[in-house]
Amino acid sequence: MNYKSFFILGLLLVTLCSISAIYADTYVVGNSSFSLPDGYTLSEKDNQVVLYNDEYLLTMYEGPVLSTEEAKNNRIDMGYTLIGERDYDFDGVSINQQNYNNNGINTCVYTFEKNNQTYIITLNLFENQDIPEYGDNPVTQIIDTLEIAG
Repeated sequence: MNYKSFFILGLLLVTLCSISAIYADTYVVGNSSFSLPDGYTLSEKDNQVVLYNDEYLLTMYEGPVLSTEEAKNNRIDMGYTLIGERDYDFDGVSINQQNYNNNGINTCVYTFEKNNQTYIITLNLFENQDIPEYGDNPVTQIIDTLEIAG
């Protein structure tokens, strides 16, 4: 009898851990949800989320935004040096990517609309780090999984 009780208790524990692991990767910001890249710690306030690990610091915002041109001019006025800008399509999503440098930190600002919601994601990395490629870029992982919550 004890063996069966321990077995059932263990089975329930494994089931609960599995369910927790499934939902641990999903996070909600504003009206949207997305799967988090592994290994990130997060903090949230209103419609903004901060994600960070040993390599990167990301911020994500959902809501009304300035035009990309006006936002670029504001960043330059604040002392950021524009090191590149491009517009491209990623899985049907039009993205404006602006890259800046300020005091040894590179900042990539991704502005896009998906599911009728406007987002800004910033990826901050040290000056000597390369911008990660598609598979390793946490921003593309977020954009891939971004959905309307509910």
